[in-house]
Amino acid sequence: MKKRTGKMISLSLAVAMAVTAAPVTALADENTQSNVIEASELTPAQSAGETGTGTTTEGDETGTGTTTEGDETGTGTTTEGDETEAGKEVTSMVPLTSTTPVDEQSTETTLKSTETVGTAEELTYALKNAKDDEETTITLSNNIEGDFTVAKSKNIVLDLNGYTIKNTSDHTITNNGTLTIKDSSEKTGTIDNVSHARAAVWNNGIAILEGGTYTRSLENGIDEGNSGGNSYYNIVNHNHMTIKSGVTVEQDGNFSSMIENGWYNGNENTEKTPSIMIIEGGTFSGGLNTIKNDDYGKLTINDGEFTNVSQAVFLNWNVAEVNGGTFAVENNAQSVILNGYLNGTMDQGQLTIHNGTFTANESGAFIKTMGGSNTTGEIEINGGNITGDIVLNDLTDGATVTVADGVTINGNVQNDGLTDVTVTGATIKGNLANNGTGSISVTDTKVIGNVSNSENGKMAIIRSDVGSYNNVNNNITFIDSKQDGQEIPNTAEDSVAMIVATATPYSSLGEAIKEVQAGDIIYILKDVPDAAGITVASDKKFTVDFGGHAYILKDPGAGSLGTETNGFQLLQNSDITFKNGTIRIAEGTTSIKRIIQNYANLTLEDMHFYAENQADGQNYPLSFNNGSITFKGDTEIITPDDNNIAFDVCKFSNYPKVTVTFDESYTGTINGRIVYDSPNADTHKLYIKGNGTFGSIECTSGSDSAAKDGIEVTSGNFAESVNKDYLADAVKAQLESHSNTKAPFSYYTNLEDALKAAKPGDKVTEVNTNKPEAQYTVTLKYNDGVTPDSAYTVSENTTITLPTPSRSHYSFEGWYNGNDLVESSYTVTGNVELTAKWHRTSSHRYDGYITVIDSKNGDVSVSDTWADEDDKITLTITPDDGYEVDKIEIVDDEGDKIDAKKVDDEDNEYTFRMANCDVTVTVTFKEEGKTTEDTDKEEDKDDESTETTELNFTDVKESDWFFKGVEYVVDKGIMSGVSENEFAPSGKLTRAMLVQMLYNMESRPACDAENAFMDVPVGQWYTDAVIWANDAKIVSGMGEGLFAPNMEITREQMVVMLYNYAKYKGYDVTASADLSAFADTASVSAWAQPAMQWAVAEGYISGMGDNQLAPQGTATRAEIASVIMRFMEATAETEE
Repeated sequence: MKKRTGKMISLSLAVAMAVTAAPVTALADENTQSNVIEASELTPAQSAGETGTGTTTEGDETGTGTTTEGDETGTGTTTEGDETEAGKEVTSMVPLTSTTPVDEQSTETTLKSTETVGTAEELTYALKNAKDDEETTITLSNNIEGDFTVAKSKNIVLDLNGYTIKNTSDHTITNNGTLTIKDSSEKTGTIDNVSHARAAVWNNGIAILEGGTYTRSLENGIDEGNSGGNSYYNIVNHNHMTIKSGVTVEQDGNFSSMIENGWYNGNENTEKTPSIMIIEGGTFSGGLNTIKNDDYGKLTINDGEFTNVSQAVFLNWNVAEVNGGTFAVENNAQSVILNGYLNGTMDQGQLTIHNGTFTANESGAFIKTMGGSNTTGEIEINGGNITGDIVLNDLTDGATVTVADGVTINGNVQNDGLTDVTVTGATIKGNLANNGTGSISVTDTKVIGNVSNSENGKMAIIRSDVGSYNNVNNNITFIDSKQDGQEIPNTAEDSVAMIVATATPYSSLGEAIKEVQAGDIIYILKDVPDAAGITVASDKKFTVDFGGHAYILKDPGAGSLGTETNGFQLLQNSDITFKNGTIRIAEGTTSIKRIIQNYANLTLEDMHFYAENQADGQNYPLSFNNGSITFKGDTEIITPDDNNIAFDVCKFSNYPKVTVTFDESYTGTINGRIVYDSPNADTHKLYIKGNGTFGSIECTSGSDSAAKDGIEVTSGNFAESVNKDYLADAVKAQLESHSNTKAPFSYYTNLEDALKAAKPGDKVTEVNTNKPEAQYTVTLKYNDGVTPDSAYTVSENTTITLPTPSRSHYSFEGWYNGNDLVESSYTVTGNVELTAKWHRTSSHRYDGYITVIDSKNGDVSVSDTWADEDDKITLTITPDDGYEVDKIEIVDDEGDKIDAKKVDDEDNEYTFRMANCDVTVTVTFKEEGKTTEDTDKEEDKDDESTETTELNFTDVKESDWFFKGVEYVVDKGIMSGVSENEFAPSGKLTRAMLVQMLYNMESRPACDAENAFMDVPVGQWYTDAVIWANDAKIVSGMGEGLFAPNMEITREQMVVMLYNYAKYKGYDVTASADLSAFADTASVSAWAQPAMQWAVAEGYISGMGDNQLAPQGTATRAEIASVIMRFMEATAETEE
């Protein structure tokens, strides 16, 4: 075991032993055998050198179980760091601050302190005579041998310049001041130590290693039985050391760790100050352990390359954090990391891994419990690329291991002792085994291998997927989990909550809270429809993860005697987190007035509170009377009315303070009022950051003055403009949105961000300017008949970037001040109106066609026959003499009606907004003086008789949406009726019919090609058309020599024929629409995709309602008549 207390040998005796012993043995480290331990302590007799046998090394275990740290001579002489079996501690034989044994007679040299030194005498003189507290750079010009000290008052930059400093008998460099070691040469300088029990660098001050190689070139530590007579750490840090990327630390020994951060014997650290080591990069290789983070050590690794072939890359006894780097073990090394602790004061065994690449050898582990330690300690893994097993064998309670946040373990997790293991949101590619009496709790995790719980420990698998499992002892709790995608029956149906650390289920959340330990997580296992109120006592610290479940409160409520009116009463001095769930009050509840009455420190993360069914008409669900409350993520409070209070910041009784913070992560909604209710701004604070949505912020009577200092809004979106006194000094702009009517006011910490976020019609106002310049407004007039003006109010001489708007069928030519084009980077010098200038493009790819039904007793014209969605269309309506407009009906293809608006000051103009499909406009007129009722009666009489149009088709009326199309194709001779009086608009179209139409459109050209289809006989009405279409590559048949002339044509076949006809005509067919907006886009055949994309882009076809393209649906005669009309008119426009 690692020594802690024991009999102290006097310093004089230790020094005497150090002088007489030959050779002096060295401090070494932990076991290299498969049973990883740190040395048992030596008996008093052994530590006095009274025995000559049975000596072993720290961390190594012999077959008889006797272990030591350090090397011993054949006479049993012990070294610093040897431990006794009885727990005695041996005083260190190495002084904490070495003396400098350089020949003092050389001080009479005439050399002065210079920047370049080439001898030991010169380096000693330079170090000694450097000015106190002033940085002095010393550059080597030659290799030097000696032992050197930097005094406490010195600030030295030592440039190795490619040369080597090698010791003579003590530590090569002992630093008590501030020391930076670098190497400015192309070569690599070296700090070397060749003596037993001495380091290349011993740091008691502040050291920064920027370059150089740090080695022990004569290191001869072999194994637990043989130190080789020369073994020690390369680097020892007892204060503050930073190692950067230009550094190499290496040695070939297998007996002592290579780097020691902290104290082997923490009792020697009388000041109890931490030893801080930060590794920013570099290359590290060798030692029993490459790095040992010892008593009082605080190790941070941000980058670097670490390898070990003996025991571990690093052994952590105290506090370590890994943020990056590569870590690998080879040969017979035990584990990438060994972790543990003994007494919890000098060493705590805390390890956090955020990132890095960890690679174990074939039989090794990623993390193991350090042998001889009391427990593994506290390990948290939330990042990294990990290959290797986690093997835990704690013999006492208290160890915790947490794996979370998407981490993948390419190996097994094996808990052989008392450790409590928690895995959340991770992937384990090996097996998960609980072989001891500890616990394993797994949530939202995928385990590729087998899950087992072989002893009396607890195991819970929650919302996870496992490859296989062994639950023959019925001691694994499964909640909403699967085996390879198949549901595993729940084994805790009657349980509501579970404490993760112990995998213990409970029948209610209240019961779990009573048992929860500090730092534990409670999971809610299912929806809870009838939860009673809960009072949480003081001095609790836990998290409730609701797991996405609904928690519904019912009577009775909780609270102080006589005021049991709360769903949760959280008392002061507790730290509580609620996350990932919904809490509401059940209908019919009579005692619960509010969801939470809070006096604790409370964090709400992704929680949803519904203010409904509150007893006695209470109208605010959360009350904050004390503590720090933090809103995170998507947390929301939904009130039934925006005028209701969402929560208050309240000065209540003698409770000292309340701080409510919406942090940077906040994106939720508080739709009610936030009320500040305190006369003291020092004790009651409201901070709003993030990008949440809020109702109003207000204060109670008497709180006005305090609210100005107590409320600080930095960002967010609000239903009402925030009082300028509440805005943080960092806020520089307010954006008032034209489109976001629910929360139009947003705040930004710089003007540029607000301008970038602004959309057409928005207003941006610079705030908190503290500038003497006047403010001016730039008004942007989009000049498209649709978009409202934007307005930017900023300080004089502010330069803003003007937006680049877009408009269908137009190109933007710039912003104009009168007739003058202005630059997009515009400097504001006064109030100004800038107007957009547009140029109409020749594109004809529109969303829909506008059909105007011929009207009796008046004329109707339209500004555009083709238009895109939301285009403004103008109707010019001119009644005949004696008539006036009666009704205007505008209906789109989906049957939706569109309103027309009268244009002010224009007697005969109306406007409407275009739909995203075809539109039919019908205007009826009435005689002046007649009512609409009279006109309707006349129309009813007309409807009673059979209507016959000029087309002589009784089934086509002028009011039909397809009338124009039918009229067009009949007039052009493209289609005819099925009889003299019938067109059959709903009739199905066959393949032969469409080919004949295209043939008619080409004026039936002669064709000498052969008939390629066996089902197209000679002499049929469609024979010539089919032969021509096949020869023109408009059709290719159905395969196997068949054309299927009488088969009803699908919409996609119709489009493909039209597409091929367009290519035959030489028209541009490059237009292509994105079909993903249609719900049935997957139904479009691959061979029809280009044609369908083209037809949608050109506006020849549109959806069929419910966002359906219906490619496999059959086409009607009315549909094809309308499509042909659009196609012919559009291509005629192109040909012009």
